[in-house]
Amino acid sequence: MIRGQTLPVRATPLRSAAAERWTLAQKLVLGACLALNGVLLVEGLILGGFRPLGPIALPALGALAGAALAGAPGLAGGAAVVFAYYLFNLGYPARFPEFYAHGYITLTWFLALAALAASVLVVRPRVLRAASAEAELSSRREYEQALRESEQRLRIIADNLPALVSYIDLEQRYRFHNRAYEEWLRIPKAGIAGRTVREVWGEHRYAVLEPNIERALRGERISHEYSVVQDGAERRVMATYVPDVDAAGAVRGFFVLGSDITELVSARNELHAQHARLEAALDGSSLALWDTDLRTGRVYLSEAWADIVGGARGDTVASLDELIGMMHPDDVGSAKRISLEVMKGSRAAYAVEHRVRARNGEWRWILSRGRVTERDPQSGRALRMIGTNLDITERRRMEDALQSAAQTDALTGLANRSLFGDRVRHALARARRLNTTLALLYLDLDRFKEVNDSLGHAGGDALLRDFAARLRAGVRATDTVARFGGDEFVILLEDVRDPHDAVRVAEKIIAECRKPLALEGREIVATASIGVAYGDGATGEEALLRRADRALYEAKSAGRDGYRVSR
Repeated sequence: MIRGQTLPVRATPLRSAAAERWTLAQKLVLGACLALNGVLLVEGLILGGFRPLGPIALPALGALAGAALAGAPGLAGGAAVVFAYYLFNLGYPARFPEFYAHGYITLTWFLALAALAASVLVVRPRVLRAASAEAELSSRREYEQALRESEQRLRIIADNLPALVSYIDLEQRYRFHNRAYEEWLRIPKAGIAGRTVREVWGEHRYAVLEPNIERALRGERISHEYSVVQDGAERRVMATYVPDVDAAGAVRGFFVLGSDITELVSARNELHAQHARLEAALDGSSLALWDTDLRTGRVYLSEAWADIVGGARGDTVASLDELIGMMHPDDVGSAKRISLEVMKGSRAAYAVEHRVRARNGEWRWILSRGRVTERDPQSGRALRMIGTNLDITERRRMEDALQSAAQTDALTGLANRSLFGDRVRHALARARRLNTTLALLYLDLDRFKEVNDSLGHAGGDALLRDFAARLRAGVRATDTVARFGGDEFVILLEDVRDPHDAVRVAEKIIAECRKPLALEGREIVATASIGVAYGDGATGEEALLRRADRALYEAKSAGRDGYRVSR
């Protein structure tokens, strides 16, 4: 319903529903039945002891009723019954002696009935038209009353909506608007109805609205944002234009729904600002956010993730399988186990250090933290996990460097006494578990003090580095070579299957040390003495070292440049 207008009611003459539906035969039967009722009434009166003056008066009334209801066919059906009843009684004139006494009486009756029938047929259309007009008028009144009530309900609903609701026609004129227009725009009711959009909003605002209005009038459904200034404050509006299309597909206008989204826009802007602040903070801290949808296996990673693994800047969306494929194989098991414990609830938070392969092939160390933020209320199943990734590669390198410095000899790069002790303890534990044998070789350079005094400290250091290199070359990669200090060195040989294996290693080292070394233009020969001791899981660390030291002392006492085996 559009304000100031009523919808036209199509005028259709009302006819008797029976007259529209009856066939000719049915109309004939109706007239005949009504006349037969008159016949039955006459016969009833005779049986009751009464003597009607004639046989056709009451049946003729039925025929006239048939004419009134069904027109000429109804009259014809009733007249046939009347005439048949007249002929029947003509054979028994004693039943109605007065009626059949003179022929002019019969003729008078038939002429009178014919005149009445003609009158009924003439008057009947006028009566029907009058009845139709009255029914139409009554129907129109009921329809318009229902329409007014419907419009009133619609008006109440529209006026109480906290939104702009209107209808604009092809000429871009307002044909309907709710109270919100008057309140928002501070325009009286009479100042909007029938006016164009340009007149209501002004040239500047119309220039913004016009492109979307034209699209709506071409049949497009449009949604767009614009602002309204009210009492000096800006109000943001989300407007939706819905075309009004007739049955032929032609656009007649469009409906407008404008919702106040000022608070939503304010919240959205604040959210964007918070997001920007968070991104700035994360950029400064090198933290990468991750958000995992455990239902789909999709993981959102913030922009900093690209800096960690390499690649173009921007947010990343990956699958769990893709991220697991980037992890170092040795770290996958522990990461899966801990994440499963967090999802089951047996662990409060997820915190794992693991390696991922960057785009350039380098392994980067990541500290990944997170927790479950959403669970299924029915089953308790984890649905979402959120956390951070921090690149700790440099920290791990520093830790490894510090650990290496604490466990290696600075001059030769060999294991120091602390690391060697740790290696021996582990080797003895493995020997107990696997029932194997190990050997310890205690070595030092013969007359190193004399060489060091003649060459100086730099020459002595060069000699020690060369000796360390020869020791590493003479053993397996799984064996441990350590420097205890000065010219004292120790070799740990694990899983010695043949007692002569350690002896062969000692002989190889002694033979290698007899080769001359060129230092400062001089050839230096620095031989070595070696003490060999065997041990198993029952041997203690200190006892094994003492036995090898005693064997070394025996080798030196025997003239150096040789080895002795502890008994």
